[in-house]
Amino acid sequence: MEVNSYKDDLTATVQELSHAYEELSLLYRVSGMFASLSIDDICSRMLNEAIDSLGVRTAAVLFLDEKENVLHTKISRGTWDDRRVFTSDTKVLWRSIETRRPSAFCRIAETKYRNDIAGVRSLMVCPIQGKAKTIGAIVVADKEGDQEFFSHDTKLLMAISSQAGLSVENALLYNELEGLLVGAIKSLVKALEATSYWTAGHTERVTEYSLAIGQYLDLTGDILEKLKICSLLHDIGKIATPKEILNKDQCLTEEEWIEIRKHPGIGAEILGEMQQFNEVILGIKYHHEHWDGRKSIFGLKREEIPLLARILSVADTFDALTSDRPYRTKRRREDAIEEIRRCSGTQFDPAVVEAFLKWTDGATLQHQAP
Repeated sequence: MEVNSYKDDLTATVQELSHAYEELSLLYRVSGMFASLSIDDICSRMLNEAIDSLGVRTAAVLFLDEKENVLHTKISRGTWDDRRVFTSDTKVLWRSIETRRPSAFCRIAETKYRNDIAGVRSLMVCPIQGKAKTIGAIVVADKEGDQEFFSHDTKLLMAISSQAGLSVENALLYNELEGLLVGAIKSLVKALEATSYWTAGHTERVTEYSLAIGQYLDLTGDILEKLKICSLLHDIGKIATPKEILNKDQCLTEEEWIEIRKHPGIGAEILGEMQQFNEVILGIKYHHEHWDGRKSIFGLKREEIPLLARILSVADTFDALTSDRPYRTKRRREDAIEEIRRCSGTQFDPAVVEAFLKWTDGATLQHQAP
């Protein structure tokens, strides 16, 4: 495939998918309490609001799997088991799914549903509705003081559920879209890497390293997603680098290095029209800047360099050091780590290096990947 064909394919694919990405992101920015692109975050907020408003000891969000015709627990609080899956035989839950109406059960042990949910005295179920279908249900159980559920409790739970329903639906759509976008990018990146046997697998490894460093910097949610896309696309500008340079089995000349160093700017140009990817674009453009500014391509230094670029710089260098190149053999992992440490404060942001060292030392994370 010719260079221009690669570039045209990438631009067309990312433009098409990014327009839908932008529309969904807009929905989240105006969605109030549930302004999040994380399904887990939305569900967690929903449960916290239900517990605080209704004074219950146990709560759970269940998602409907239409293919398997089961309800599975997405997230819970209290005594609810996160591993629980409910078939349509669990009528106490499925009644609300089938009728699309809330249901409340006081003294459930005295009803025909007594065997459906063990260890629960009272229960209220409210469906979570999207625009076109039922997404699942929110379940609350056992009010403090063993009080019963009343009509105003039902109204409160309905308000929480309806407020969250559209956001959950949008989050599911966003995840699907993000998967399509990342899948398309990965396919194009693999096609690019196929033109250079020296860099096969480089992008996936750099993405893995970047996300690990990001987690040790306590990054979460949307910023980690941007870091992921930035890492996947960081070398896309090499589409314009002559194949004979990428595959040269000897040391590069100064002129050839000049060509190689153009790829961050070219990558930013390819994505330049997509304003919703601005942080990603800047991360790509500046990922070869040096912390002290002395060898920076664009003259940036310290905090002038975007955070995504600073993270990517460490991850990219670490993979380069631990991979074979035509003009040198790879370094041992320990030696590469020491080189990153040595260049802290000159080539690399010291805070990013500290996070990198915590990762390579296997320190316990404060946050897990979304």
